Formats: sequence, C-alpha cells, structure tokens
Amino acid sequence: MKYSRSKRTTIISLTCVLTMLLVSCGHKDAEDGNIYKVFYPDTGYTSIISEERRIVSGNSAAMVDTLMDALQENSTDGKGTAPITEDIIPEGYTFEDGRIEINFPAAYDEMDRTEEILVRASIVETLTQLEDVRTVDFLVDGEELLDGGGDPVGDMTADSFINNTGVELNSYARTNVTLYFTDIDGTGLKRYDEEVVYNTNMSMEKLAVETLIGGPLGVNEQNAFPTLSPDAKLLSVTIKDRIAYANFDSSVKEEPYNVQEEVALYSIVDTLTALPGIDQVQISIEGSTEGVFMDHMKLDELYERNDELIK
Repeated sequence: MKYSRSKRTTIISLTCVLTMLLVSCGHKDAEDGNIYKVFYPDTGYTSIISEERRIVSGNSAAMVDTLMDALQENSTDGKGTAPITEDIIPEGYTFEDGRIEINFPAAYDEMDRTEEILVRASIVETLTQLEDVRTVDFLVDGEELLDGGGDPVGDMTADSFINNTGVELNSYARTNVTLYFTDIDGTGLKRYDEEVVYNTNMSMEKLAVETLIGGPLGVNEQNAFPTLSPDAKLLSVTIKDRIAYANFDSSVKEEPYNVQEEVALYSIVDTLTALPGIDQVQISIEGSTEGVFMDHMKLDELYERNDELIK
C-alpha cells in the first residue's frame, strides 16, 4: 500500500512522538524505581542518619557492589560519616543465596563499642534494602565478629535493627542508662551507668529494662552479674500517675542465676525508678498480677525504690 507524502509525514511524526514518550517513560521508571537510602553515623557518632541515592539498576551482585561503594563515601550534605572508613575497608565480601559475608581487617575490632554498633547498623540497614539480600554477616580477619559477651553476632537481618513493635528504625542514638546488677553472691545490687545505642522510637523505660535483661555486657566491671533470665521478654511497659506497669512473659520467673528473689525484683524496680517520672513499679506476668514474682514476692503490690539493697 502506498501513502501520500502528507500521510507519510504524519506517520513519521506520530512514530517520533511515540518513541519519545516511550524513552521518556523508560527514564522515569528507571529514576523512580531505583532510589535507595544510604545510612550513615552522624559526624559525632551519636545517631544514624540517611540520605537517598538514585542507583542505576542492574543485577543483584552489581547492586550490592554499588551500595558497598556508597558506604565508603560521606553523605553529600556533610552530616554523615562514611560507615566504611579507610582503615576498615573490607578485605573482601561475597554475595550468595541471599547472604552477604563481609570480611573486615583486624582494625575493625579497635573501634569504640558505640561507634561499631552505629557502623554495623548503617551497613546492614543499607544492604538489606535490596530484595535479594536476606542476611549480612560480619567477619573480622576471617573470624566471626563477636559481641560484648564474646558470642558470635552471626547473620543479621533488617529485623536486627527493628524494635519489637515492628517500627522501622530511621534513627539511632546513644544515651546513658542507670542499671542495677547484682554482685557475685547475688545478695545485693550495684549501680552501673551504661552507654547504649538505641532506637529513638523506643521509650527510655523499655530501653532500660531490656538492657537490664541483656546483662552487664557493656559494663567494664568483673563484679557485675545479671539478675534476670536472658530468656525473659518485656511484653510492655507503661507509665501512669508516676507508676510504671511492667508486663513480662513467664520466662521472667526462671532463676538461672544464684540471685535472691528480692534482688532480682528490685533490680527492675530500682532501674525504672532511676528514670524521671517514676516512683513506683508494678510487675505483671502475661498480663496477670495474681501470684508471685518467683517464690513469694506478690505481684499485686506496688514496689518503691529500695536503696538498702544497693552496696
């Protein structure tokens, strides 16, 4: 079939317009579909901030490479410090079956504890945004990264840096909490001020109790011992009329350590009453205040601070 010159011109023009629209739409999709956050410790290493980056699409391995490179740069506004600095540039990393394993040099272990947590959170948060990345594992000089208690940190996921309510952490900060651990005999309490990195979406009372359950990992004192079972779970803690209502699961009744019941209970009470706005504490288990805490201390009572147990 033959077309007149005017028809051919019209067809060519329409083809050009369609081509331009397709190219334009393609560019828009590429731009809109590849925006990721890169997370950074702030320059004072007090919190984590993020910055959006537009990254050209590619296969999963290429995307990991791109984000790993981005993690070695400061934020463009100068407020964030590169999580991977020159002295801890990885000796290598692998990506296989959804798992990234990063091998850092020995210098990684020389970081301040707070800085290390902020660096680790920044890297894991950044990489686990990729759909094909499920876990990230850190090695130091070929060996598993250890936590403050000497145990392997192991594979980390996005949930490693999400609080129990499921709220995504867009910010971390560090603060001091006053905790009461026991002595070697389990008969008294000792005060410790511990610096912790925490999710700013988490209340201070929740932070304090969960840090207490975690034990004295960050306390540089050999005479500090945990008071509660590490399996205990704080289900909720609320404040009303200067009373803290702390609800635990049944694991809090377990007694894995040689600690007097009174000492275990008042480690919670004294830790919470060290916070402003709390004068009394009531403990419940699985939402119930019937029965006793462990052996004889009643749950239906309001407990005030007990300084007599502090040595």
